[in-house]
This record gives sequence, C-alpha cells and structure tokens, in this order.
Amino acid sequence: MKTLIEILQEDGWILGDGAVGTALMDQGVDSAVLPLVPMRQPDLLVNLHLKYLEAGAKLIETHTFAANGHKLASLGIDADVVELNRRAAQIARHARDIFGQDGWIIGVIGPLAQPVDSQVVPSVSYDKALDYFRPVVAGLLAGGVDGFIVETMSDLGTVRASVQAIRNESNLPVFVSFAFSPQGATLYGVTPEQAIEAMASLPGGPPALVGANCGSGPAPLLDAIIRMAPKAKELAIPLSAYPNAGQPGLVDGHVRYPASPRYVATIAPALSAAGCRVIGGCCGTNWEHIRALGTALHQSPETFLMAPLSEITDSGALGDAEHGETHDKGLSQLFPKRFIVSVELDPPRGVNPHRVLAAANSLADQGVDAINIGDSPMARVRMSALTTARLISERVPMQTILHFTTRDRNLMGLQSDLLGAHALGIRNVLALTGDPPGLGDYAHASAVYDINSIGLVKVLRAFNRGEDALGQKIGGHTNFDIGVGVSPNAIDRDQEILRFRQKIEAGAHFVMSQPVYQAEQLKQFLEEAGSLPVPLLLGVMPLISYRQAIYLHNEVPGIEIGEKILRQFENIQDGTALGIDLALELIEQLTPSIQGVYLVPSFNRIEPLLPIIRSLRKKNGHG
Repeated sequence: MKTLIEILQEDGWILGDGAVGTALMDQGVDSAVLPLVPMRQPDLLVNLHLKYLEAGAKLIETHTFAANGHKLASLGIDADVVELNRRAAQIARHARDIFGQDGWIIGVIGPLAQPVDSQVVPSVSYDKALDYFRPVVAGLLAGGVDGFIVETMSDLGTVRASVQAIRNESNLPVFVSFAFSPQGATLYGVTPEQAIEAMASLPGGPPALVGANCGSGPAPLLDAIIRMAPKAKELAIPLSAYPNAGQPGLVDGHVRYPASPRYVATIAPALSAAGCRVIGGCCGTNWEHIRALGTALHQSPETFLMAPLSEITDSGALGDAEHGETHDKGLSQLFPKRFIVSVELDPPRGVNPHRVLAAANSLADQGVDAINIGDSPMARVRMSALTTARLISERVPMQTILHFTTRDRNLMGLQSDLLGAHALGIRNVLALTGDPPGLGDYAHASAVYDINSIGLVKVLRAFNRGEDALGQKIGGHTNFDIGVGVSPNAIDRDQEILRFRQKIEAGAHFVMSQPVYQAEQLKQFLEEAGSLPVPLLLGVMPLISYRQAIYLHNEVPGIEIGEKILRQFENIQDGTALGIDLALELIEQLTPSIQGVYLVPSFNRIEPLLPIIRSLRKKNGHG
C-alpha cells in the first residue's frame, strides 16, 4: 500500500469520510460520554468506520476530536489520554483491515476547551497547550495512524501548538482544517485569507493539506474554499473540504441537519474545481452523504484517484489460477540453492483479500521466496490461513508457509484440515501451539489443545509416512516440509531448549526464530542448544520508532531490544532508516549461522522491508 504522502502527490481527488460524533448520537450514544466510545462501545465505532469504507471513503478519521486532557476535563471526563487515542486509532485500523482494501487512517486532533495565547478571551498558554497535545500525538502514533488532521480550528495559536506537537514526534503528513461560520470567519475572527497565509510559517513548514470543515453548510464552505484557493495555489498546498449537512435545528428536542445527501453532493464538483483534493463530510453527514459525494465526483471531469470496488472485486482471488496449478513445492528444494527470504503477511480480518494479495505480488516482484501466513495471530479472528495461503499460491509465483496452530481444532479437525491443505498444494507448514484465546477478541472462547506443537510435528511426520495419528493408512503419503518456532530470548531458557530439541527429534525440517535484535542472543542460544541439524530462518522485525522499541522490549515476551539500541532510537522522530540499517547489520553478523531470514512487518506495512529484501537479493546473487 502506498503511503499517504504518495497518494497526496498523485493527481485526482480522494473521498474522505463523514461525521462520527453526530452519527454515533443518531445511534443512541449520549453526548456526555461521546469521547469514551472507543473504550466503551468499540464495536459501534468499527461498524461506523466500515459503513464509510463501504460508501467509498479512503480517508478514515479517528474518533478523537475531544480526546485531549483539557477538553475532557471541561466535559467532566477523567481518562487516560494516550490510551484513548491509541484505542481509537487501533479501531479505525481494525475496520480497514476488515474491509480489506486500501485506506488511510487520519489521527484527529481537535481544539482545546479554550484558544491558545489569546489577548482577548481566557486562554491556554502555548507551552501548556503543547503539554495537552503531546499525549494525544503519542496515542495516535501508537495506534498506527497514517497522518494527522488538526481540524475544526478557530485560532492560529492552537494550530501552531498542535502542529508543533505532531512534528516534534513524527514526520507523517499533517492536514489543517478551519471552521468558518456562514459570516466568513472563525469563532475568533480568523478569515480564510488569514488562515491560508499563516500556513507558510507553521512549525516545520506548510501542511500537506489545508481546508475547511464544520462551521457551515456546503454553500458557505465553498465560499471559504474559493477565498483560500489563490494563496493555496501560490504555496502549492492542496485544499480539503468537509461541509456540514446544512445548518442544524431542533426537531422534537433533537439536533437535526437538513441537507440531504443529494443536496450536499451538488457542491462536490465545484469544490473539486476550486482545488480540493480531499472531499468528505462533517456534522450531520453519514455514509449516504459520502456515497452521494463519490457519485457526483465520478461524474465530474476530475480523475478519480482510487479504483472502484467493482474493479477490485473482479480482479480478486476467487477465480482459477492462470495455468490451474500452484507454486508450493516445499522449501527443501530451495535451502541448498539460496539464502531464503520469507515475509509474514496476516490474513484479512474480513472477506476481502485484495490488500494481502497486492502485498504478496509486490513482494514477489522483489524476489521474496515465501510468504508466511499467520493462523489468527494474537488469537484474533481473521480469514482462514489455509484459504489465504491458497489464494496467494494461485496468483503469485512463490511459496507460502502456512502457520498452523493446535488451539482451534481437535485432533480430528487438525488432520482433516492438513489433508485438505496438502490437496490444495500447500507444502510448507509451521507447527505452532497458538496464542491462547484470552489474548484476543474472544476471551471466553474454548481453546482445544488436544496436542501441542510437538504433537503436531509428529502428526505431520506420520502423514509423510502415509499414516494418520493412529497409524491408519491414508492411501498415499504427503510431502510436507515441517517448520517449528523457537524463542532464543525465552525467560526459561532450559525449558525452551528442551522443547526445541523435542521438535527436532519429532521430525522438524526447518526452524524459524522469534524476532532477534542482538546477534549475541542467538549465538548464545545456539551454543547452549548444540549443533543444529536443520536450516534456521532468523526472525527480523525492523524497528521504526522509539515507542515501538520500548513497547516490544517491555510488553512482548521473548523480545529483548537492548539498551544500546534503545538509546539510538530515543531522539529520532522517524526511525525507519535506522531500523533498516540495524536489521541488515544483524543479518550480516549472523549469516554464518542461518540459512535465511523471516521478515515481520510493523503494522502490516511491507514498505520498510523492501530495502532489506533488495539488499539481501543483491548480496546473494539474486538481484
């Protein structure tokens, strides 16, 4: 998937989403607890994001408009700001994963309860404002947003403080959006001309996008955009527009917005012609408004940036392979010939496999040998790993490694699925016990665990002999290449080494390690474990930020980053380049001990892995 900044640099327009707050209230959420929906009613929020994605939106905003300490306090709400923002971003990402197509998550930062450094009304100091915005930014980054929008702004002090807070921590694209009244100025008197003029002097330079949202209905908002357009063109800043569904009024004691989807959509071609790259909806709009906006923009002469759903579906993964065969023949044929590069891709969370297939195609173009397919990792429901592996093998000229856990199936079901996998051409199986359900979305689901990963290796080995787990003939024999996992940094090293040896004795053909960050960690483990009779793929998950490094170091069992590496990331905004360099250095140090690498992307983003893959392919004579 392209980055947000790459998408913004292309021609055409992008459809944003619609209102979140008013849409949630229409579904019965009390306005007094609206900011807490990510914590209390996450399913409601996931479904709302999904409706916007289904309507054609490509930019999904997090439900964090009021999720800063100052605003929450004014509402009488005491909450963990970092966690609230992180959770909201995670929910938006979850919805995108379920939908299964490209989309970008925009972290929303709204105003404080007072302006910043005002000379006229009670206000918050600039330094204090930074203190309020820092945890918001931290939470949104931890949740994996693709960019930020500083929206519904009425004073320039708040804009500067929020943008500085973002740019102190991230180089992701920043949007700025002002709320202009029908009278043509913000609540604190900022005109469209003054707003766009101020963008040139923001901390870190102009934003990636500037525009208007809320404040007024479609017609007044168009007027504000037209007033901003000349200076925006001079500064080469694209515009955005998120109008309300008209001016609200009270109907039977409830706030109602009068503008129909059809009416709101009539303004879309004019907004696009005025220079708006992003067009969505604000208060009072819903998914029907967004769908109508998309339809109207399709009918304009502007070029639509994204492929429509029908095209994606038509080129999806439900047909036959080009020549009626798969490419899975087993890793055993490759180990003697080359240094193996495998990349992990998670199955989609919903019914659409488009994104994972596109990622697999991109990795194939880079010369990757195999794709690892997780089996509902972290005990969260995803598309069947077996189905995903088959879809990939039908369309991509490389092998798949099927992660197969004993968590969800009894001994009969395990054998049935493995026989089916072999019939479908799957040859590489990574035998795992699996994360317990308590870690995931279905904490009360029953785990089976008739056997563990060692028992699963024995079942696979029996199949290769032509027998099932009871020694009964199966009318032939399978040709599975059996992989097992190992954790070099396990807390109980002796127990891990014992299980590791049992897996090898049970019949494992290759080994894949959990992510390692220090060469000494693996060297010490191998020294204690003894000679390794099968190939080893080194687990590598390149770090991208200090926050990620700290989280993995402190929260994920089996991962130890090391103080030296943590210090290197501590004062870097974007650690992607450093993470790539450290990963390549680690692989270089351990090359004599390994036969390949198992690359794990952060947030399912394969782009940071590409320089590593290209370097390895070139070094090993396959570039």
